Amino acid sequence: MSKKRYKALGLMSGTSLDGVDAAIMDTDGEQIFGFGQTYFRPYSRKEQNVLGAATQAALKWNFTGTPPNVFGQAEAIIHQAHIEAAQAIISDAIDLVGFHGQTVLHRPAAPEQNGQTLQLGDGQVLADALGVDVVYDFRSADVQVGGQGAPLAPIYHQAMLRKSQIGMPAAALNIGGVSNITLVGAGGELLASDCGPGNGPLDSWVQMCGRGSYDKDGALALAGVPDFALIDKWLSREFFAKPVPKSADRWDFDVLHDLKNQMPENGAASLVGFTAMAIAHTLRQYDDAAKTIIVCGGGRKNSAIMAALREQGIGVIMSAEQAGWRGDDLEAEAFAYLAVRRLRNMPLSYPKTTGVKKPMSGGIIVTPSSA
Repeated sequence: MSKKRYKALGLMSGTSLDGVDAAIMDTDGEQIFGFGQTYFRPYSRKEQNVLGAATQAALKWNFTGTPPNVFGQAEAIIHQAHIEAAQAIISDAIDLVGFHGQTVLHRPAAPEQNGQTLQLGDGQVLADALGVDVVYDFRSADVQVGGQGAPLAPIYHQAMLRKSQIGMPAAALNIGGVSNITLVGAGGELLASDCGPGNGPLDSWVQMCGRGSYDKDGALALAGVPDFALIDKWLSREFFAKPVPKSADRWDFDVLHDLKNQMPENGAASLVGFTAMAIAHTLRQYDDAAKTIIVCGGGRKNSAIMAALREQGIGVIMSAEQAGWRGDDLEAEAFAYLAVRRLRNMPLSYPKTTGVKKPMSGGIIVTPSSA
């Protein structure tokens, strides 16, 4: 492919295990020319149970010894779900697919020690099923040379902030299982870091309390009172003392044992406070304060999280939709954009986004096997 402008299809499945997002975009890996169709393929409860078991097995395995057998079962589900999501919107016009895979374990780099990251999913299986080139395994190259491997969406967030003509400094805040921030400075400098917990601990707490799979609209948290002594204790963890950029695993903020004597609503309120205060703490590690913060990811739908963020005094808080962005599709779009950048050997990660020593590309490109 020698052309510079591509129609790419991005696929994303997050640690919440709700399903696969697919989104199409028209880009040269720098400018965004337009957006195409989107699709969401949910995971069934049975599929979620297998993927959840794979995540738990990964935590025990911790990159030591033989990978757990459940990885194979999980990968079959991941392949099927991603193929179905892509097939719902793919056409002959699609040049390329960006496939994130399913993160089951992420161990960030430590001093004198490279990190390790595992996203289940083989791009070759998708390429053969869809008949189009696939870019996958976006994080490993960064991790292998000492980067954090995350976050990877900042270069896309920067393109979206430019397209939206939002005054800098501005930030895109993604609240998924973990929260991460992209800050574009007044002079255009690109900065990014994971901040700490996102919806992950809150989802687990709500499930533990038998109140559903997540705190819909933040209703449970809004009915409670946060325990600030506990939040201060959680903010004293080693992660928060690390310099930016830094990355985290969804399970690094598993603090639920501290909540065992709490009412469900007070536990939820404390976890929401923890998320918001961790984000504020990370932003204050930068010199450039953001004027505007656009909130993406599932957390933007939680009224308690949005209210807690506004209480932090960190800038004007708005949702992705208020900025004219497709909030549910942003991460899938990001991997479509990153796939094109990889095809053109453009950087995906930078010293001030993942801590890698120099800007670098990443991801494996595979082509469909000939029949």
